[in-house]
Amino acid sequence: MALIADGKSNATIAAELNLSEHTVKRHVANILMKLDLPSRAAAAAFAVRQTGPDGP
Repeated sequence: MALIADGKSNATIAAELNLSEHTVKRHVANILMKLDLPSRAAAAAFAVRQTGPDGP
């Protein structure tokens, strides 16, 4: 979620975590579904609200 909140693309996240882009895409889709969020932007806002402006 933090990487999504940082505005990183699936390709960038995949490279940073040494995963395939498909795996990241699937994980992001699962996160959105489980948290009932409509978009990556909503996920980013959710992540910021959960951690606060100064981090966890």
